[in-house]
Amino acid sequence: METARFLRYVLLSIAALFIVTYLILAFFRMGYPFELEWMEGASVDHVIRILSGEKLYVAPSLEFIPFMYTPLYSYVSAILSRIMGVGFFPLRFLSFLSSLGCFLLIFLIVRRETGSKYPGVLASCLFAAVFRISGAWFDIARVDSLFLVFLLGALYLIKFRESAKSYLLTGVLISLSFLTKQTALLICLPLMVYCFLVNRRLFMYLIGPVIIIIGSSTYLLNNLHNGWYNYYVFELPGQHSVVKSVFVDFWTKDIMSPLAITFILSIFYLFAQGQNSNKKNLIFYGLMLIGMLGGAWFSRLHLGGYDNVLIPAYAALSILFGIAAHTAFVWIKTAKTDKSRFLETCLSLICIIQFLVLVYNPLAQVPNWKDLEAGRAFINTLAQLPGEILVPFHGYLPTLAGKRSCAHHQAISDVLRGKDCPAKTELIKEIHQALQEKKFDALILDALWYWEITGKHYAMQKKVFASEHVFWPVTGMRTRPQFIVVPKSDDIH
Repeated sequence: METARFLRYVLLSIAALFIVTYLILAFFRMGYPFELEWMEGASVDHVIRILSGEKLYVAPSLEFIPFMYTPLYSYVSAILSRIMGVGFFPLRFLSFLSSLGCFLLIFLIVRRETGSKYPGVLASCLFAAVFRISGAWFDIARVDSLFLVFLLGALYLIKFRESAKSYLLTGVLISLSFLTKQTALLICLPLMVYCFLVNRRLFMYLIGPVIIIIGSSTYLLNNLHNGWYNYYVFELPGQHSVVKSVFVDFWTKDIMSPLAITFILSIFYLFAQGQNSNKKNLIFYGLMLIGMLGGAWFSRLHLGGYDNVLIPAYAALSILFGIAAHTAFVWIKTAKTDKSRFLETCLSLICIIQFLVLVYNPLAQVPNWKDLEAGRAFINTLAQLPGEILVPFHGYLPTLAGKRSCAHHQAISDVLRGKDCPAKTELIKEIHQALQEKKFDALILDALWYWEITGKHYAMQKKVFASEHVFWPVTGMRTRPQFIVVPKSDDIH
């Protein structure tokens, strides 16, 4: 077998390993009964609240504060939880199915564009390969995979289905993506510009559902929640500070460092399309890249933007990688120069290097049996604590011990980092009052710096874990329950 052809098989085999690895990881992670990421538990709290018939968007309090997302993921998860039972599994299952949908749609977009399955598989495998650098997030109890599958569905229809019905469905998918994570609207603006430019007659079939669904849902949800929907979904996210270093770091560390080969291939592909008389592909994929890179960059700029916000950007680059690689292979073959075999070999090696750059340790993404035992011991410790407890960093886990959950630290921080307003003032007052009055018989803290007032009325009783190597989340912020603090003996309520 000639070297060039052999290397293409090698490339495909290496790429496929990333898909297989992800599927195995998702299988072992899905049933883990504790948090894979420190905010997962609060996602389950959202579901419990819906199943209990309580409103999701309410005034911030120590009892509950919603995350700054639109609600569709929580409601779909609640439906699955009604069937499967409350816990992490239904939410992770939804994310896992959504991630499979993302792989499929990336494959379909590239196959349809190139007319070949091979680049479609490469594109899907590259997206699987960015699993770790995008936070190991595809299958956890968070909104991102569901948001992306709707977005990719809209992309496919915009590019390959120009009819009134498909544009209507595209508008619905964009709206559903927005109702899962509001960043979708920012990402889709360039795509809607594309639709307007290429087919103004059909544009109203797309923009109509977007205006009606997003407009009416915003109006209804805001009225249903007495104005708190707008506060959490629109007002509060815009109040958080910008991390100036990300202006450059996004491009150097998030894009070029892990995906330089993909990015360069993508730019060359767009440049090549610019040389064609029909510039439709240049406009579509250029605007797609602007929207998905721009949306990721905007999210990354804001304080708290973790690796998961890069997922749309990596999806767009994966699509362009497959199309660009195919275009380059075809160009080399049709050029029929003396160096064609050599160039094809070089291109395969370059693509192989891109995948090898993304190799990660899969074992580090799965909790082990020691983590499981430590988690069970932690729940047992919570169950033995008398009275009411506060576990602000880990939603849902207290309910496993028969205790009440509370507002998550991240949601509390979101409010406290926002502009001064009556809601923020009341929350600060409630926090101080609860601690001063010894409302809680014990606090389970991840760090002793949590609330300066704590030390005035509470003292550390003991550490939660004897070992420094167990029960850490496998992704997200590296934090775990560390200290049990109780009211000081000279000031017990």
